[in-house]
Amino acid sequence: MVPGDPQSSRLLMHPLAHEAGGDPFHAGGKHWKSQSDPEWQTLAAWVRTGTPQEASAPASSLDFEYYRTRVEPVFLKARQPNEGSGSACFTCHTKIATRLWLQPLNAGATSWTEEQSKLNFASVSRLVVAGNPDQSRLLLHPLATDAGGDPTHTGGKFWASKDNPEWQTIAVWVRKASPMASAAPIVSVDFAFFRDRVQPIFLAKRPGHARCIECHDNGSPRLQELSPGATTWSEEQSHKNFEAWSRVVVPGDPQSSRLLMHPLAHEAGGDPFHAGGKHWKSQSDPEWQTLAAWVRGEKETSGK
Repeated sequence: MVPGDPQSSRLLMHPLAHEAGGDPFHAGGKHWKSQSDPEWQTLAAWVRTGTPQEASAPASSLDFEYYRTRVEPVFLKARQPNEGSGSACFTCHTKIATRLWLQPLNAGATSWTEEQSKLNFASVSRLVVAGNPDQSRLLLHPLATDAGGDPTHTGGKFWASKDNPEWQTIAVWVRKASPMASAAPIVSVDFAFFRDRVQPIFLAKRPGHARCIECHDNGSPRLQELSPGATTWSEEQSHKNFEAWSRVVVPGDPQSSRLLMHPLAHEAGGDPFHAGGKHWKSQSDPEWQTLAAWVRGEKETSGK
């Protein structure tokens, strides 16, 4: 949750009906039809007791005026059908509680007030590593994967390369800032580690339960169907598996990654339910530890 701001808090927006302002989807369903629901109001009252984050600039040398005049218009730009999902950034990021939370526009407004821009600036700055565009989530998330971007972005990929004028505009802003306390460095998951050490877990026999592949070769996230007679996946199939399963992890944070929490026993901190059963009784399980190492960014050193 975001202290002082119920509408920016996943806890309140995830189970709230979409037509009432909630996120589009919640795996557990929608519990509240409106923000007037007594439970929603109780949680909102708790969140409001927190101290809101300051609307001033974070502890970095990022330029607020450059941000407001050059960066913020990128979030308002109407997107063409070939640009990601075709929706402007603000249409999702003012409604869905994500790392990038933008202030909702006032009724009839086409841009933010200065006070709103300061709040946006604080939010956006947390996704930037001052002085280093190539380590900044803000620039990597909407960038095409083959150009060095993150594996996925819910809103799609807006920039096919780093030569895109928008990417360059934001990169100039980031480069001009002196490296100081800002967002944590980006952690990336390693393909070779996934291929050599994670994929065998999906094939492991499980007494009392089906192997992961027996459900997920037609499930979500999907595992590629093994070729006839094969005991593991080809390199091409492994890349497709890597792309699909990278979407259910939060690099650097095993406890926030569905891949690790879904099959983990509830009493050990896992999700309440997994259709394939619970594979690990504790986070000390060797398989769980292998997956955690991958999510933390450990690299494969076998040279395979």
